[in-house]
Amino acid sequence: MWQSEVSWARRDRMHIGMPKRVLVVDDHPATRNLIRSVLESEKYEEFEVVEAANGAECLRAFDERSPFDLVLLDVNLPDVDGYTVCSAIRRADQDVPIVFVTAKGDLRDYASGREAGGDSYIVKPIARAALRSMASLFTSIGRRQHKAGGNGEPSDENP
Repeated sequence: MWQSEVSWARRDRMHIGMPKRVLVVDDHPATRNLIRSVLESEKYEEFEVVEAANGAECLRAFDERSPFDLVLLDVNLPDVDGYTVCSAIRRADQDVPIVFVTAKGDLRDYASGREAGGDSYIVKPIARAALRSMASLFTSIGRRQHKAGGNGEPSDENP
């Protein structure tokens, strides 16, 4: 799909009440299961969770199953680091929110994530309330509106 088609598909899905699609990328099954459990037990929003255990699976899922409303991405993956995966996703979709979920909590790590195109950071161990809040925020308003303070409407312009 082209960038503008992905943006419109994401927006249309949100307006007709379809589940919000979240790509969870982490090499630890327990972390993926926790995130799935928290999101799928949400009372006021419906989430569809797609899992990937490494960078290659993530990029394949992103290519084959887009659009996603949110990507939750670990930094330490077994095949490639999350920053590289984030940059690759950004080349394909500039609007999808990407939140790093990682044990790395240093300010330099946060800066590296922002440079790669990430939007925010959740530090492990994951606080359930923070995860719910972050998922709700980014899947409701989207990346472009969050970053620009705009109305969230997709455009054909490059940011």
